[in-house]
Amino acid sequence: MCDTLIATKLAASNGIAIFGKNSDRPPNEGQHIAYFPAAQHASNSRVKCTYIEIPQVEKTYAVLLSKPYWMWARKWGSTNTGL
Repeated sequence: MCDTLIATKLAASNGIAIFGKNSDRPPNEGQHIAYFPAAQHASNSRVKCTYIEIPQVEKTYAVLLSKPYWMWARKWGSTNTGL
């Protein structure tokens, strides 16, 4: 069972968004943190996924992601837009 809490900057008394997540992981399980900066991509470029390629958007936002060390997919993330 996981617990997630979010208070947007409009809901927080100090105007700062708050995000919290408890995913009930073992206490010594390593978390991999990855940062991908915002980028501009050429039009008509493509992204290689595991089994397919899809069109790449021209502008991507910066993102900070976290996942357990053994997992392929990310558990949570946040963009430079505050999402």
